[in-house]
Amino acid sequence: MTAEGWQRLDPRMLAISLTWLVPPLCSTLLTLSITGGDLDLAAVITLGSIGLTFLIIAVAFGLRLLTTRFRITGDQVELRTGALFRQYRTVPRDRIRSVDVTANPFHRALGLRVVRISTGEHVAADRRQLTLDGVSRDYAERLRRRLAPDGTAPDTALAVLRWRWLRYAPLTLWGIAGVGFVVGGFARLLDSLKINPAEVGFLRAAWSGLTGLPLWAAIIVPVLAVVLLGALTSLVTFVETWWDYRLEAVGDGALQLRRGLFSTRSVWLERRRLRGVQIAEPLPLRLARGAQLNAIATGLGKSDDRSTSTKSALLPPASRLEADRVAAAVLGEKPGFLAGLELARAPRAALRRRVTWGLAAVALFEAPLVILGVLLTEVLLHIAWISSLVLVPLALAAAVDAYRSLGSGLLGRYLVTRYGTYARRTVLLDRSGIIAWSVNQSASQRRAGVATLVAMVAAGRGGYKIRDVALADGLALVREATPGMFEEFLESTPDNCSESIEKSVPALPVQRRTP
Repeated sequence: MTAEGWQRLDPRMLAISLTWLVPPLCSTLLTLSITGGDLDLAAVITLGSIGLTFLIIAVAFGLRLLTTRFRITGDQVELRTGALFRQYRTVPRDRIRSVDVTANPFHRALGLRVVRISTGEHVAADRRQLTLDGVSRDYAERLRRRLAPDGTAPDTALAVLRWRWLRYAPLTLWGIAGVGFVVGGFARLLDSLKINPAEVGFLRAAWSGLTGLPLWAAIIVPVLAVVLLGALTSLVTFVETWWDYRLEAVGDGALQLRRGLFSTRSVWLERRRLRGVQIAEPLPLRLARGAQLNAIATGLGKSDDRSTSTKSALLPPASRLEADRVAAAVLGEKPGFLAGLELARAPRAALRRRVTWGLAAVALFEAPLVILGVLLTEVLLHIAWISSLVLVPLALAAAVDAYRSLGSGLLGRYLVTRYGTYARRTVLLDRSGIIAWSVNQSASQRRAGVATLVAMVAAGRGGYKIRDVALADGLALVREATPGMFEEFLESTPDNCSESIEKSVPALPVQRRTP
């Protein structure tokens, strides 16, 4: 393939640099609407500082655009940028593992795209990828086809958007967090502008309405408002994020995912980079028999290991059956691969540990109330015993659920580990991708005869835990999951190591830590 000369980014990106002026403009308009156009000196200084800051950013963005050049040769992609501080980066073409194309609403409006070329190395994001922001839509697609490890067109659809999945969107609870973020940001804006919330018309009207209600209604109405706004936010976010979602297989060697309404994203993932999948079930989603599915792959770091990561997500919130089906398809296994999955249960010592943690947390919460009640007023004592009637059963229920969620085992060529209560996770790791093991024991774990094993992989968060497994059973699982690796790291058994190791299997190095 012939080499190209040095090229500039699309000149329409100069218009994108002006979008940095949108935040201060919106802040000014919002402030004028709140104050009725009456700004004091503090508000003028604050708004002026915000505007100047974003103006500097816009100018710097424009200068970076004017000084950026890129070139694609037969063996590498080169990027050169900077005026005062020059940067030169290259990515060898034979090490390219993915070419992702994204676009936010401003890029889409101008027909531009952002191309991210990744080597898939397990290092910081700015070192493992090269970003071309922005190029024309047609050029971005040609570039993706040219640089992708497998340039063939998708041939099999593994999953497409089903609107019935929309009912799972409010159960992720991120909409409520978004409402809190907006409310907190608005409060900070008022504080920075020295505006008394009581002087804001709609806030004053809302407060007057609440004070006219009975106490129980004044508590329930704001809670219901936040929940409804959170649900609406989740629905809108789901539609924007997963619009036109399609997960496709490209031959036998790659996966391609496309999605997005205003901000579009096209992700290319080689199967040989795949080290497994993670099925996440936050408690509200689990109660509705729903789940989320994420990839564990080289080139995806710790920040991409969260179930909320948009980079590793393979499926929107959907039914658990659908997550299992897509997981099997992504891993190249037959349908029903995960049906009836049964894992070895953790020992009863794991349950005792979780009950202890739960009751200790309740005790820590109640202790200040009891102490202050004895010293100050009996009202606090009544609050303490009444709240304990609620908190103790909740703590015990959470402990039992956390214990029941624990499990580990082997399924075909995969190591499976499951843990968590509020956000239960089931992780399937390709055993051939495990590069090392760590065996951790705290003092309390040594007394209970359990340990936490960590399977190290060059993907995701780097290590995945098998929590509170019986030590002998865990070490036997290690030997079965990675034959030969165990023997390679055999050491003589330490004198202070558990007798269970001596009687069952030779010992791996045990990392000691205090609770």
